[in-house]
Amino acid sequence: MFDFTVAGHVVPVFLLVLTGFTVGIVGGFIGVGGGYMVTPALIVFGFPGYMASGTDACHIAGKAVISSIRHRQLGNIDWVIALSMVGGTMLGVELGVRLLNYTKAIGLSGVVLLAASVAVMLGLFIYTQVETQKSHKKMDEDSKAGREIGRDVKVSKIPLFFQSIPIRPFIKAGKARLVISMWVIVIVGVITGVLAGFLGVGGGFIRVPALVYVVGTTSHLAVGTDLVEIVVSGGYGALRQSMSGNVDFMAVFFMIIGAMLGAQFGSLATSFVRGPAIRYILSYSLILATVGAAMRLVYVLTGGTVEWLSFVAVVFTLGEMIFLCLFIISLVWFSIRHQHGKTVPPWVPPLVVKA
Repeated sequence: MFDFTVAGHVVPVFLLVLTGFTVGIVGGFIGVGGGYMVTPALIVFGFPGYMASGTDACHIAGKAVISSIRHRQLGNIDWVIALSMVGGTMLGVELGVRLLNYTKAIGLSGVVLLAASVAVMLGLFIYTQVETQKSHKKMDEDSKAGREIGRDVKVSKIPLFFQSIPIRPFIKAGKARLVISMWVIVIVGVITGVLAGFLGVGGGFIRVPALVYVVGTTSHLAVGTDLVEIVVSGGYGALRQSMSGNVDFMAVFFMIIGAMLGAQFGSLATSFVRGPAIRYILSYSLILATVGAAMRLVYVLTGGTVEWLSFVAVVFTLGEMIFLCLFIISLVWFSIRHQHGKTVPPWVPPLVVKA
């Protein structure tokens, strides 16, 4: 009654609903589809690599619509950047899906997906964590010196380089308050689109850092703008994956049930924090997902013979998502306490909004 079978494996419905709910909270907060956590998890649950990728692409598209509506209400979307990126994103997704189908044809989709996930996420974690810690330190120093702290603080100078590239045409993003070559936006869309199509993700785990550290938007705008892009990449990816027979629609249905609730809370939670807090959660989600994917990669490479490793991988997958949800809930709780003048840990004030 509470299980169904996919590819010869019995999958508990409860796990799918819980996965959708927890990833909905995390995705709504940091602006990602959560596929870099969900696709490896589905592989552990018994889905073949190609079906895990395709099923998650459909789940991501539905969840992104819900989160985008909420972020639009919060004013966290730059439509100029989002729409300028659409063409590159769709091209990238098409290339990514074709690459996935190639690995599917040679029987290596699971191994290649997990190996690529580990490599990309580890690199992004290291850079994001280092930069965010520097930003947090600067905010803490400004707070102690009595200087006003903005909604977002970044110490990276990389966006200045990309904004100075003199290749026409240029776009003027009013909400983000910047002018940049459209080619930069298009290339970001292509690269993240390839990852979206291949890994079965929305591409947000690399697009959000790209919008912050390459384009130069604030973290809050990166979250909302990326979710609009995920609607496009996820929607197109879901269509192509469905055409390729890579989707289990019953699994999609159960995950979206959980995501509908989680995405609402995660999106609203961004209004309680400053930019570095969002980037902290993003970086922690990346390293946790990297460890989980590495464990699953070892399990696949050993031919699935180490049963305890499979069990640990499932527990870790669920544990990482629950941990991130609790971290986000804690930030909201600390923000409310800080707004009412109550005691909070010393590292909290620079990261939360005080009305």
